[in-house]
Amino acid sequence: MTGIKINPKFSFTAFLLLTSLLLMLVSYKNPAFFLAIKKRGYFLGNSLYSFSFASKKTLSDFIESAIQAKKIKEENKLLKEEIEKFIFNQKNYYREIEIENQRLKKLLDFKKKEPYDLLTAEVVGYPPQNFFKTIYINKGKIDGVKKNMAVVSSEGLVGKVVEVYPKGAKVMLIIDRRSKVGVRIQRTRDIGILEGTGNPESCTLKYILTKANIKMNDYVVTSGLGEVFPEGIVVGYVSSVKKKPNYIFQEVKVKPAVNFGRLEEVFLIIRKK
Repeated sequence: MTGIKINPKFSFTAFLLLTSLLLMLVSYKNPAFFLAIKKRGYFLGNSLYSFSFASKKTLSDFIESAIQAKKIKEENKLLKEEIEKFIFNQKNYYREIEIENQRLKKLLDFKKKEPYDLLTAEVVGYPPQNFFKTIYINKGKIDGVKKNMAVVSSEGLVGKVVEVYPKGAKVMLIIDRRSKVGVRIQRTRDIGILEGTGNPESCTLKYILTKANIKMNDYVVTSGLGEVFPEGIVVGYVSSVKKKPNYIFQEVKVKPAVNFGRLEEVFLIIRKK
């Protein structure tokens, strides 16, 4: 025997009708009870809504805080990188600029004090086979440079031009063995010839008479005799004096005033005013 098949939609509709009828009867018989249920329903709804709103706000604040924290972390990283760059520049690049400014100021002060017309040039090279004996500069024929021009720095005499090119020149330093410079002892006014030894720390001062009262640390300057080096340029100071019995001349060594290992800028003397 086949059972009776009940339609689910019909059952649900009937359930709703019966429930509505029951609620209407309860409301009619006991209005206070129905009102209490209604109030509780509103309270439950409000509670659920308040909880949902609070949860949503808390979640939103959490997400916003997380985004803000990430942003701050990225900004901190960038700031740290900038600080590290600044520290690097402070220790390296800015220090080099400061040293260069001091050196250039010294050169400028020297140029203002000297009674000569000076042409500034940069040292651009040392011949590898002749290190510390000749240098190349970046001024040449088109700048008015000529052979045998005297070359100086803020420290003293450097040498003279021996070769001239269109945009550069070769300078023989006073420490070169071929170099000969007329000089005098500044204190005693004794005259001699300064010759290079190939050693950047020492030159030989020749033809100083034995009777001359030469002392250690006496300043040596150019004598001005000849047409190459003007008078009074600092060359160096006496580093060794040796007198020999029955010899006409003393053995005198001079330490150059210029540090040839750190030359960067030099001046060419154009003419004396």
